[in-house]
Amino acid sequence: MNKLTKIGLTALAGSLATVAGAQAGALSVNGGADISWTSTTGNATAGAQTLTGNPYGFKNNLTFVGAGELDNGWTWTANAYNTDAQSLTSSNISFDMGGIGSLLVDSGAGGAGLDALDDKMPTAFEESWDAAISSGVQLVSGVHGSLSFTYTTPADSLPYGTKVRLAWAPKADGGGLQADKGNSGAAHAAKGQGRDITIEMSPMDGLNLYAGYSEIENLGNNSTNSSAACGAACDDDLLQGIYGGTLSMGPVTLGYAQAYISHDTGGTLTNTYYDNTTWGIAFNVNDNLSVSYNELESEEHIGAASGGQTLAIDSLQVSYTMGAASLKLMQTEASEVDYVANNEHDTTAVVLGLSF
Repeated sequence: MNKLTKIGLTALAGSLATVAGAQAGALSVNGGADISWTSTTGNATAGAQTLTGNPYGFKNNLTFVGAGELDNGWTWTANAYNTDAQSLTSSNISFDMGGIGSLLVDSGAGGAGLDALDDKMPTAFEESWDAAISSGVQLVSGVHGSLSFTYTTPADSLPYGTKVRLAWAPKADGGGLQADKGNSGAAHAAKGQGRDITIEMSPMDGLNLYAGYSEIENLGNNSTNSSAACGAACDDDLLQGIYGGTLSMGPVTLGYAQAYISHDTGGTLTNTYYDNTTWGIAFNVNDNLSVSYNELESEEHIGAASGGQTLAIDSLQVSYTMGAASLKLMQTEASEVDYVANNEHDTTAVVLGLSF
């Protein structure tokens, strides 16, 4: 090999190394571990979830986060969420496009579209319906659960800190994680594309207001994946909406929200919908200790009349933080669980959480 060739190859290798270094992203890992004790009692005649097994629980999850920058200055972040068995549960990729906003590509991780507003009540630890209890409550979710795209307007582009988000899923079938070059869901799923819109604003210090709306095409329970084939069962799209707000005054935060979830899939409970009311109050005693109380009521409607049950949940929570460790106590009571009359559950849980 002559000297000129060697010089050319050396220069080329150096250039490639420079380009690769400029485009390479960084990878980090974070996560946490929980050790919990749970006691559940209820009305056994109504099929309550009375605890019969080991009352202790364990969770040890890892999140892999990749980040980098494109040549045009846009930055990206990719998250992969793993379980104890190191199996992928969900993932997402977000792009910060600077002055033109941001884009989230979500595959089941949550926070896409209307799902970002499903429960924004102030709590010391968890939402009332997720405080160590399986209630079966119906919540707004929009396109969540399907691979979706959410666009968010640029920060500070609208008055009062207003943020608008537009989400779309080409097939809102809840098919879960997408395979590479694959697809999700059954060939003839009952839902078509979904569209969400949300708006959040802060018109004054401490006050945050929000609202959201979702439409998902209803293809009914038919085998042809066609709205025309299911007739009257899918005359209407599946609609969901929510509005609410939180108000912070020093160490105290109050919250209230109202939601509507249609559930018409062309089955036996045609025209079923749910009316949800939630409110909560949280008090930060000091930098380490916080206390909260939350209530949720979900009224089931069947047809033109109410005709269903009203599921109710009350949750009292206390959280104490000690650096990377936290100790949480939750006392939760639920009635008409799974919208079944006289189905009552009472749950007490203590959780030690460690984060890294």
